[in-house]
Amino acid sequence: MRERAAEGLYGEDAAQGGSFRFHCETLFSRSSLHNFEIGLHRHSAFLQILYISGGEGDALLPGRIEPIRPPVAVIVPPGFEHGFRFSRDIGGVIVTVLPGALSASVQALLLSMFSQPVVLPLLDFDEGDCLRRGFERILMEYAARELGRDAMIEGQLATIVSLLTRAARPLLVTRTGGESLAAQRFEQLLALIAQHIREPHKAEFYADKLGISQTHLNRLVRSVCGLSLQRLIARRQIEIAQQELIFTASTVQMIADGLGFSDPAYFNRFFKRETGLTPRAWRLAEQDKMAHSDAQLEELSSSR
Repeated sequence: MRERAAEGLYGEDAAQGGSFRFHCETLFSRSSLHNFEIGLHRHSAFLQILYISGGEGDALLPGRIEPIRPPVAVIVPPGFEHGFRFSRDIGGVIVTVLPGALSASVQALLLSMFSQPVVLPLLDFDEGDCLRRGFERILMEYAARELGRDAMIEGQLATIVSLLTRAARPLLVTRTGGESLAAQRFEQLLALIAQHIREPHKAEFYADKLGISQTHLNRLVRSVCGLSLQRLIARRQIEIAQQELIFTASTVQMIADGLGFSDPAYFNRFFKRETGLTPRAWRLAEQDKMAHSDAQLEELSSSR
C-alpha cells in the first residue's frame, strides 16, 4: 500500500497539518523546532523546493549526503526520502506545493528536470537575484493572505521553476542527450494528457498525436520522469481528483465520471491504491486539517 497523501509537514501529525496547495515558511522557523535536524521522511503527494541563502548544512538524499553551501536550491519531488542538517544561522525559504496546482507547462519542466532530488548550486547563476526575489515574494504573499494570493504564488512558482530549470540545464543535456527536443515533446505530451484526461486513451493515441512511435514515446517518458506513460496519466488523474475533492463540492461519483471512470467502485479502488485512502476518507482528512488551520489563523490574528 502506498503512503497516504493526506499528510502533514515535517513534525506535524497528518490530521493536524494545514490543508493547502501551497505552503511557505522560513527554513529557520521549521528547523529550529527540531534542533536544526530534519530527520529522514518523505511526502507522497507534495513537491518541496528549498532556497538556502545563508548558513550551511547537509542534504540527506537517497543513497548520498550532499553538502549545502549557499546560495543553493534543493528540489525534492514527491515520494523521495530526504532529510537535512542545518547550522543555527540557516537562512532561506521552503515552499511546499501540490504539483497538480501548477500548470501543465510548469509540471513538464519539473518532470523533465527534477524527477529525482537535486541539490543545485546557484553561486554562478546569472539570474540568482531574480530567483531570490521570487522566493521572498512567495513568503510575503503566503503570510499576508491578501486577495489574489494563490494567483500571485502560482505566477511566482512558474518563474522560479523556469529559472531553476535554466540553472540546471546541463542535467537534462547529460540525461537525454537532446535538451530542446526532449523537453518540447514532453511538454506537448503533458498538454495532451491534460486536454484528454477525462477520456481514456492508450499509448497509441498519444504517439500518433506527437508523430512518434509508441516505443519512442515510452522511452521518452521514462528518460524524462522515470515513469511509464500509464503511471504518468494515473498520477495526473489523482492530482485532479485531489484538487476537486478539496476545492469543490462535487460528489465522489461526479469526480469519477468527470475523469472517465464509469464504475465508481473501481475509481474508489484506484484512488485508494494510489493514496492509501478512499476518496471520501481523503476528503474528510483534508477538511479536518483545514478546520485546524483556520483555528490556528484565528488564534494568531487575535494575539497580534
